[in-house]
Amino acid sequence: MSRKLPVFLLLGLCLVILCICQAGQKNTAATTGSATVDSGASYQITLNPSGGLWADGTQDTKTFQVTEGTAIDFPSYMPSLEGNDLQGWYQADGKPWPGARKVQGDTTLWARWSATEMEITYDLVLTIGGENETLEYENGVYQFTHVSSIYGGYAQRAGKYTIYEEDLKRAIEADDGSIQRVLYHAGSNYIDSTGTIYAEFYNDGEFELYYDFTNAGERTKYCMNTGYWTLAGYTAPFEATPIPVDETGMGYTSAHIDWDKTLTGEADQAEEEPAKEAAETETAKDFETLPGDIIYTADALESETMKANFSDNGVMAIFMSSYGVNVDAKYLWKLDEEGNLTVTYEGDEENILVTDDEGRLTFSDNYGNVYAVDAEALKAARKEPQKIYTANSVNSGTMFVFFYDNHTFTVNFDLSSFGQAGSFHVTAEGQWVLGESGIQMVRDGEKIEITASVDPAHPEEGSITFPVDENTYALSVPFYAKGLTDEADEEVTAP
Repeated sequence: MSRKLPVFLLLGLCLVILCICQAGQKNTAATTGSATVDSGASYQITLNPSGGLWADGTQDTKTFQVTEGTAIDFPSYMPSLEGNDLQGWYQADGKPWPGARKVQGDTTLWARWSATEMEITYDLVLTIGGENETLEYENGVYQFTHVSSIYGGYAQRAGKYTIYEEDLKRAIEADDGSIQRVLYHAGSNYIDSTGTIYAEFYNDGEFELYYDFTNAGERTKYCMNTGYWTLAGYTAPFEATPIPVDETGMGYTSAHIDWDKTLTGEADQAEEEPAKEAAETETAKDFETLPGDIIYTADALESETMKANFSDNGVMAIFMSSYGVNVDAKYLWKLDEEGNLTVTYEGDEENILVTDDEGRLTFSDNYGNVYAVDAEALKAARKEPQKIYTANSVNSGTMFVFFYDNHTFTVNFDLSSFGQAGSFHVTAEGQWVLGESGIQMVRDGEKIEITASVDPAHPEEGSITFPVDENTYALSVPFYAKGLTDEADEEVTAP
């Protein structure tokens, strides 16, 4: 008995030591785990009671820090509002914040109460007619919907306008302070067969809603509404112009058309030059073209109604299919011997074709549409022109005008005197067309004047002439008055 007692005592002592060691290991693990949870960045949380009272009786926002990856301890921040129940905490975009969501960054939340609507103040504020527009905001994108009455209430245009906050801020930073400057163009989801609506933001703190459309070939930029805008941190460099009253009921007059130039010191200069500008306007000639037969059509990339029609005579016209009219026919196109395509506008030598990111040849019209042109398809559609008529010069034995079946003509110098009989040098070219009043001719965007003296009873005695440079050329009466019939395959030459 006396020998067994020490053994039991020894075993008991070992068990005690083992338990103490295991407890120490558990405490160490718990401490280590706690250190892992508490590690990470710390973010600022701001809670706005939205008119409610905190437990200390204050209504100010509460700001505190929360470790990344942990949830907000809402029970410790419970405001109250008499007669209301707390519905939850909401973000700036109007979406609720789930209570168990883990914090990943600085966060501001608003309390929402059962009997009150939460008012959120965004950095951007828009006002039309003295009332703030209702904004939607999410991930840096503002949107607002506005219904505008046009034509004295005869019709309405409604659309959702979109403003990208970062783009607007970049435009503000790039603003040079020029008066009447459009800072930002906000598009909308509205588009119909004739036009679109959009908003333009000016650097004086005004914005205007426009309906930009084309009707019967005429483009109109119609101002539907005018308002004011502010953005936190931005101060307009000019005082906003008072919005005019719409006394006609036919839409607002743009506040930026007749801007007061005295603000920039341009008034004196503007008064000295109106006569000169008027004279230049009077002498400016419109760029003329003549229609031909369409051989190729390029559709607008983002419009089903706008097309670019290429004619056999080297003229290209912007065509609106919904109205069946050309809205702009001042383009000229040409393919060189190597098949390279050039397109110019109003006689400018600069080629308006560019190569986009996808390697396509594209150009933009004056209505904001972009067209892609297949040069190979255009080349394949073009036929070799055939000469059908020659007009002789009445004062030179070496100059001739050749008319071709693709509605083009060339002015030519006979190279026989240089030992090249039957060869001609082209000195000019243009387009021609036979109309109700006879033949029309255009060269370099200007009409060629036709002088006709024809007696219907004795047409053979008539005289039809036209000038090109310093020479005068004669046309036969049948060609001038009627053109060639389908049976007239042979070349007709003026006597």
